[in-house]
Amino acid sequence: MARAGLSFLAAVAMALSPAAAAAKGPRVTSDEYKKSWGLEAIGARSAYDAGLTGKGITVAMVDCGIAKAQNDVMRNLSRRSKDVVEGRAMPVMDRHGSYMAGPLASALNGRGMVGVAYNATLLAVRADIDGGLFGSCAFKPTDLARALDYATAQKARIVVLPLQGRRPMGAPFEAALERLVRSGAVVVIAAGNRNGREPSWPARYAVDSRYAGSIVVGGAIGYYGAITAWSNKAGSVKPWYIAAPGEWVLTDCQAKCRLVSGTSFSTSYVAGGMALMMEAWPQLTGQEVAARILGLARDAGDAGVDEVYGRGILDLSQAFKAG
Repeated sequence: MARAGLSFLAAVAMALSPAAAAAKGPRVTSDEYKKSWGLEAIGARSAYDAGLTGKGITVAMVDCGIAKAQNDVMRNLSRRSKDVVEGRAMPVMDRHGSYMAGPLASALNGRGMVGVAYNATLLAVRADIDGGLFGSCAFKPTDLARALDYATAQKARIVVLPLQGRRPMGAPFEAALERLVRSGAVVVIAAGNRNGREPSWPARYAVDSRYAGSIVVGGAIGYYGAITAWSNKAGSVKPWYIAAPGEWVLTDCQAKCRLVSGTSFSTSYVAGGMALMMEAWPQLTGQEVAARILGLARDAGDAGVDEVYGRGILDLSQAFKAG
């Protein structure tokens, strides 16, 4: 789903509206900011102008590990990152986790790109099956349960699940998810990429009374601000669904950049936005931050909460304006 995207950089740079350089945060005229077009789309500048960077917030990303990630991602990688599968036979093969980490937590260093929460701590929790499924990253629910328990033990404030399945995950996963949300964490889950009227599993757990209010589901908008043709829609999960950039996202900027698409990358933006909010309001629980970011989303589609866009589009400018 990812492909090289250097030819896209010029178009991004030309499309961004010029703005005065801010005293704090990334300069809007810098190359690393222009590569990160999603920052403008979600109004992140308001957080940066307030001096927020995500510092002190641990975001756990449950995925297929970090492999050869860009240097500015590695700067924010926690030493407590872990593979929960014992006796692992294979190294990280799928770079999905590395690609996801870019828009979430790439450091501000004048090179590559910059993440939404560019000073947050990224806890990478590897939980995939060796060899994957048809060449892609795949998971056993019991391994995912162990990953959630590890994130709970490490006191992660935000946990990202950038995965999609066709059925519920089973009792061990559900119990681990319940332990996690009881710890005060919030979980951000990808809606899925199958153009469905409903999100995939485990995103559908957002309506479960055991977790309601502690799960936020991320759908994907494209560069021009509309939900993508392939993103799963809000459906019955609409009170907990928010859309964020997920198409034509640049990441893994080393010698070249990668151009990627998927609701996984939308969760990077949502989680990054939450990290900035948690830094601003440390007294809030994960559930309270989720309520705030959902309640202040920019309305899109049909007026009010609807079955396509859910609450609307992630808008940090509104969140910080509400202070």
